[in-house]
Amino acid sequence: MKVKKPLFSTLSAAMLTLAAPLPLSAEGHEVEAYSAPLLECFEAAKSTTARAACKGVMSTACMEREEAGYSTYGMVRCTAAETEIWDAFLNTAYQAQMQHMRAQDTLEAETFPEFAKRSEALRDAQRAWIAFRDGECGLAYAMWGSGSMRQIAGASCVMEMTADRALTLESLGEEMR
Repeated sequence: MKVKKPLFSTLSAAMLTLAAPLPLSAEGHEVEAYSAPLLECFEAAKSTTARAACKGVMSTACMEREEAGYSTYGMVRCTAAETEIWDAFLNTAYQAQMQHMRAQDTLEAETFPEFAKRSEALRDAQRAWIAFRDGECGLAYAMWGSGSMRQIAGASCVMEMTADRALTLESLGEEMR
């Protein structure tokens, strides 16, 4: 059985160089300044389960060091910055899985074309997941009514769900390889 190198370990070096120019919905320098702890956590983690413990590492470091980091504004900015890193990992994992599934579909299409639908299923699942994430995080936001906590709850929900999905996509199909 071929041992697969974890996708995040492969990407860590590239992400260190890519982190700085990412557009910031957080409107600041948080991605550049605080991505290293998250990327180091990925590198040190030996499994997808271990990488799940990396969630929040970057936003926590940001909140602890930024002036007003624990204000609503600071927490939302720091969480949004971490979300951008997780989103980059999610997109990379999705593209890698899509490429793998398209290759598998091509091989199977020769003999069983009716079953060569992995890439379509992944695309449909990802679209459904986006709608689910948006709905869940909209609910997390709405639960707080007019309170300022709604912004933190919504941002945290998006970050957590994006991280979870990135990890799921990375490990998708491992048991079949």
